[in-house]
Amino acid sequence: MSESDPREGQETIRSERPWGDIFMVVRNQRCSVDLTSVRPGSRSSLHSHGTRHELFHFLDDGASLEIDGRVHHVGAHDEFLIPPGVRHRFWADDRPWRMLVVSFGEWSASDQTRHEDDYGREGETLSP
Repeated sequence: MSESDPREGQETIRSERPWGDIFMVVRNQRCSVDLTSVRPGSRSSLHSHGTRHELFHFLDDGASLEIDGRVHHVGAHDEFLIPPGVRHRFWADDRPWRMLVVSFGEWSASDQTRHEDDYGREGETLSP
């Protein structure tokens, strides 16, 4: 895995089929994949990771994502690669949404630092 490009040059490929589409997000790589869902009116901690990259692949419209203070209004199949050390958070305003989170590098709860948190967990270690 390259420190600057954990996807090793691979990009998500949309493959159109007669019955629908396949989005090939990651192929033949060592990673962890989570399906994250966010409820309306909720947001994650402003956090960063010490060693792992995260690729966010949004499955639905309506998400908001902050990366290093810049806010993005996200649609289905938008992607963002977030390097280690970059502060980020996401939220849902008026409707729920889902995303795939692909973590490149060793996944560990201790790799996350919470900088701000709406639920009083600032500075606490993430629990798996």
